[in-house]
Amino acid sequence: MEEINDSLVAVFAGTTLDAGMIQSLLEEQGIPAFIQNELMGSIAPWQIMPGGAGAVKVQVSSTNQERALQIINDFSLNAEEEEI
Repeated sequence: MEEINDSLVAVFAGTTLDAGMIQSLLEEQGIPAFIQNELMGSIAPWQIMPGGAGAVKVQVSSTNQERALQIINDFSLNAEEEEI
């Protein structure tokens, strides 16, 4: 029997609002996503540093990591182009 080594990996870290948007984006693409530290972002948002200590993180299965990062990157690039 083949053993599958699958774990959760963080693909995004930021505010509660941003993490929720990223989670929705990934799930729309068929990638199950989970939010870590969501309660901390709600209880003490002033302690959350986007991408830093205490940030709310979006996690996916390590088997979906590469695809999730590509989706997030494409979304970020499109958002930047629309701002210009």
